Amino acid sequence: MANYAIMRCKKLTGMGSVASALQHCYRERETPNANAERTPENYCSVSKSTDQAMGRVRELLPEKRRKDAVLAVEYVMTASPEWWKEATPRQQAEFFARSEQWLEKKYGKDRVVAAVVHRDEATPHLSAFVVPLTQDGRLSAKEFIGGRSKMREDQSTYAESVKKLGLERGIEGSRATHQTVQHYYESINRGTRSQVSISPEALEPRVLRKGIFTKDVEDQAAIAKRLSHAVNDGFAGTIAMASQSAQNAKRARELQKTMDAQQKRLQSVTEPFKGLSREQMTEILMMAQRFKQQNQEKEKQQRVEREKQRQMRSRGMGGMER
Repeated sequence: MANYAIMRCKKLTGMGSVASALQHCYRERETPNANAERTPENYCSVSKSTDQAMGRVRELLPEKRRKDAVLAVEYVMTASPEWWKEATPRQQAEFFARSEQWLEKKYGKDRVVAAVVHRDEATPHLSAFVVPLTQDGRLSAKEFIGGRSKMREDQSTYAESVKKLGLERGIEGSRATHQTVQHYYESINRGTRSQVSISPEALEPRVLRKGIFTKDVEDQAAIAKRLSHAVNDGFAGTIAMASQSAQNAKRARELQKTMDAQQKRLQSVTEPFKGLSREQMTEILMMAQRFKQQNQEKEKQQRVEREKQRQMRSRGMGGMER
């Protein structure tokens, strides 16, 4: 089963949005999806707190900027859950180091204002924040992230940076890999279901708002929306696992096609030698080696002759000038 390198980013506009995301990152606010007992295992490699990271953001931001400008980009970088189960502590440390180095190479080391390794969630990951400041001092998330083609290129170069650790790039165009990391792996961790049950009580209209003399209740459209969400949520784990299986099946088909093509090329090369004895094969190989050496000597002699002719022409031109 293939293990994938996963990288997602989110644009943040407004200082409030940046501060809120950093507080979540540094666990300075309640984080329901984190295990508080394991939070001490998290560690920072840049800023140590939201205040420190926000200070670095303010230092980098230009005074003149658009009101709707992207002030920071939040990155989440991780790998398939199966990889974390097999990876050694050294490999895990190298994964985080290589991920941070990829960001530094893309944006510049001084633009990375926060980098926190989270080990208190289901899947370990690196949360990092960068200020998209160009070399000429402009805020431009578009220049760094761009459109779909640029984002695909980033996915490829990031996967290449951690390829040494046994990780691959996710299959391009896969819908599963374009969900948020948290939602995708939360869905997988729920497991698979063969059915989702809806109780008779769930069909009854719920009270949305209740006053002293009146109350608002769900209409048929609201009931349908609520039940649809419940069914989709119930099958989320099954869908996520199926999507991952589909990715692996597609990758297996691609590898099989490559192997078949290589085998055909090999057959075209070896076909003329079928039926020959070992001695005959040895003689053919020795003959081929002799031809190769003769060709190399001939090419060498031709280069010498060309050099002689060039020198003679050079001398002749010098005599004409005098």
